[in-house]
Amino acid sequence: MEHTTLKIEGMTCMGCVRTLNSVLSALPGVSHVAIDLESGIAKIDHTLVTADTLRDAVEGAGFELV
Repeated sequence: MEHTTLKIEGMTCMGCVRTLNSVLSALPGVSHVAIDLESGIAKIDHTLVTADTLRDAVEGAGFELV
């Protein structure tokens, strides 16, 4: 199991958090996603998924990694 922490820019509300949670949770191999709106931090527990795949999912949802 890998643990990845991402700093995400552009989240402004809980709707953003729900969107990112859905997008990241839908990736094969992602077992847990915890996103903190205030800090802009997403913590993801996963297997099979690369950091590039996580980045592409975040950016595809309209957000940016810092």
